[in-house]
Amino acid sequence: MRIAIANSKGGVAKTTSSIYIASVIVSRGGRAVVYDADPQSSASLWAAAAEQTADPLTFDVLPANQATLRQLAAGADPDEWAIIDAPPQGPTLDMAIKAADFVIVPASDSPMDLQQAWSTLDMARMSTPAALLLVKAERNTKAFRDTMDALNAMDTPRFDTIVPKAQSYKRSLGTNPHQLGEYRDLVTELQQIAGKQE
Repeated sequence: MRIAIANSKGGVAKTTSSIYIASVIVSRGGRAVVYDADPQSSASLWAAAAEQTADPLTFDVLPANQATLRQLAAGADPDEWAIIDAPPQGPTLDMAIKAADFVIVPASDSPMDLQQAWSTLDMARMSTPAALLLVKAERNTKAFRDTMDALNAMDTPRFDTIVPKAQSYKRSLGTNPHQLGEYRDLVTELQQIAGKQE
């Protein structure tokens, strides 16, 4: 399955989500590759930092451009999960969405994030199934309640999984994560989606 993780706003855990999803898939005996299509190269930097430790990532992180994504769209290994850490805008973002079987749009529970997420979600869904993933969520806040109300009012397609704001995710940058938390539930949802698409 090919998954693009996209949002036109930065700082919404796109790279963290890419790395954690791949980690869960590998922990369950699957194969995964992260394609780093973001010009900031955050996933590649994460992999390089982990490589310097005694516990590197258990999957490849490969740089990706439009040509790479075009090849991926033309035909991917059906037994391998391809996770695209997409750029915030431009033709490479468009290609990442077209190359994917499914698009995840991460967003935090802030009004600005939500507006950008809706915009990205609408764009993605013109060509590819997509859903919003709520990240950095603080459940006991008015912002969270308002966000959930807005998502429900707009009938926004979203994952049941909600990733909380947690130090464990922040501290994992540049490491091979082992405490995979809510991303286990997310991958279970993705596996169900993949089963339906097949």
